[in-house]
Amino acid sequence: IGVVPQETMLFSGTIKENLRWGNENATDEEIIEACKAADADSFISSFPDGYETELGQGGVNVSGGQKQRICIARALLKKPKILILDDSTSAVDTATERRIRGALKNLAPDTTKIIIAQRISSVKDADVIFVLDDGKLSGFGNHEQLLESNKIYREVFESQQQGSGDADLEGGE
Repeated sequence: IGVVPQETMLFSGTIKENLRWGNENATDEEIIEACKAADADSFISSFPDGYETELGQGGVNVSGGQKQRICIARALLKKPKILILDDSTSAVDTATERRIRGALKNLAPDTTKIIIAQRISSVKDADVIFVLDDGKLSGFGNHEQLLESNKIYREVFESQQQGSGDADLEGGE
């Protein structure tokens, strides 16, 4: 099981050392592949020391979204049968999140993914979506079914559609 919480945990050491917490035997190629899937390779490669960049305790020298993407890559290196993403893309923009979702689908097609999120765009392609309201199950189904049958889901979708624009929720730019 791989878990990526919203509140990330990075350690003192290099980016590569942090990634190897997911798999201490990961090759450089596997690390780069996981980072590409997590949309982290480009920003890591832009650092003067790349994957050998030293991180301060807690990753103080990278942004929240960068921390989340490093942690997603670390979880992917585990090659888990089950991947739990607990609002783990909350600090990235919707375009980055869309790239990560697409890569996860391609890189780990046989991995069961449990995604906990507040953004409809994070879950709209899921096989089954569970809607919670005040800690209680309000409904479940796929995106289309919930738009038809669940008032809470529909209201959240409509408010996010107005707040982000149609393109963000429908997969366009």
